[in-house]
Amino acid sequence: MIRRVVPPVPTDALPLQMETIGINPEQEPIQRPRGYPCYHWLLTLEGEGELRAEGRSFKLPERSGILLPPGRRHFYSAKSPLWKTSYVTFTGTLADGLVSELIGALPGKIQWDGDDNAITEQVDSMLRLAESGVDASGWQSSAELYRFLTLLRTNGRSNHLPSLNQRLERVQDLLQWLEKEYANPDLGLAAMAERLGIGERQLNKRFRQSFGQTAYAYLIQLRLRKAKEWLPSRPDWSVRRIGEAVGFRDPSHFVATFRQKEGLTPEQYRRLHGPSPVVADDEEDLRLHPRNSDT
Repeated sequence: MIRRVVPPVPTDALPLQMETIGINPEQEPIQRPRGYPCYHWLLTLEGEGELRAEGRSFKLPERSGILLPPGRRHFYSAKSPLWKTSYVTFTGTLADGLVSELIGALPGKIQWDGDDNAITEQVDSMLRLAESGVDASGWQSSAELYRFLTLLRTNGRSNHLPSLNQRLERVQDLLQWLEKEYANPDLGLAAMAERLGIGERQLNKRFRQSFGQTAYAYLIQLRLRKAKEWLPSRPDWSVRRIGEAVGFRDPSHFVATFRQKEGLTPEQYRRLHGPSPVVADDEEDLRLHPRNSDT
């Protein structure tokens, strides 16, 4: 049975706004020489289809889908006796930016593993919400659309690369170990690579794929994060002591690195986030608006 819902159009423009959502148990051939006016996600539930766009052909077997931008010429049809599909179309004031940041260049074909049902379940959840009619304002659907896009980013695979979740799993043991060992000033790239039983170059490749930075840069970021936790919560500790406690052997290096990354010194950060001294109203006024001593 065909399931198709057109949600109410909210009065206020939303960051992400669903236009249609549904399931087609027997997907018919579609030709759109002028494209579709909204972002269009097409997902294979059963069978296999093929979509052509941008002079390219995309095979869409089960556990795969494709996101098309608005107005992009495309055609699709079944490549198996039965092709069951699910779809979501959406727009929104922040749609362009979010799709660009989370998905990248479009059309974007995305696949996922056989034991991972998060993307399919999220689309089904959005469909059931739309069918219920309880989200007249559209804000809940907007939030669910954001979750859907983040799942495409974290659970989906594109360009023959592992998903973000898979990449994180490959370094998870090291991340947990660093949470315990970051304070060791002798900890470096060699020890981190040894922990995973791989070479330093391969380690940096994995970290760049997962975090966009080298493994050692991640370690420095971790140490600064711990320092930011301790500076306001341990006012009796000097900046030097906190720097040493998070793994910086040289206090001047700690201060310089902190200032470079955070835009202020550790002491300035502590004053910004820590408790402020009580100041009388007239003293505060005098401090903010100093009076001329001759008047």
